[in-house]
Amino acid sequence: MAVALSGASNVPSARAMAHSLDDRLKAAMHEIRQPVSVLLALAEAARGAAGVTPELLDYLDRIIEQVQELAGAVTSVLLPPPRTDDSPLSHVDVDEVVDSVVDAVRVTWTGTLERKGLRGVHWTTRGDRAALRRCLLAVVDNAVRAAGPEGTVTVCVHPSPEGGRIVVDDDGPGFGLGPRGAGLGLAITRQTLATIGADLAVGPAPAGGGCRMVLGLHAERGRPADDASRAG
Repeated sequence: MAVALSGASNVPSARAMAHSLDDRLKAAMHEIRQPVSVLLALAEAARGAAGVTPELLDYLDRIIEQVQELAGAVTSVLLPPPRTDDSPLSHVDVDEVVDSVVDAVRVTWTGTLERKGLRGVHWTTRGDRAALRRCLLAVVDNAVRAAGPEGTVTVCVHPSPEGGRIVVDDDGPGFGLGPRGAGLGLAITRQTLATIGADLAVGPAPAGGGCRMVLGLHAERGRPADDASRAG
């Protein structure tokens, strides 16, 4: 005769837990959307105010850009689109993503952040821009933490037989030897990259000392961007 376990009826099923999590994610998106919309509206209103200098206008434009990036990152984390081998291909402008990350990090870091390599190329992938940007930002953030406030970090885009590589080199003490906090989030970054057909490799920088992190984009090389003639 089967014996009922005491309290078993109080244990939520996996389906109920999934529904609960989904409801909380939707609630979080609702709570975040309103203040983000207010920030964008205030910044846009400030842009049109009398007496706005070109310098202030530039700062406002950058604030708007970063708020939009925040909204995209939150949506990418909380409500990622389902991806399968049958997911449609999309064109991600890696050049634009790299420049966006480099520009954002330069605002808050005092070291030298260089952008080199291939420019003006789209990559055809099953991933999306927001996920790729989040991953690259995590990698560059770890690199600048390791390099320190007076260090140097280089971000370089290379073609590869698989599609492309984004190589991030720093002149810090080496992976795992940097300040506390360097290396955080890389496990999540690897998981996210795997969902968009990419991977992350970590090793020593070729110049000696420091660390090299490589985002491998397993994708088809797409059409060149309109500004493909820019020098790297």
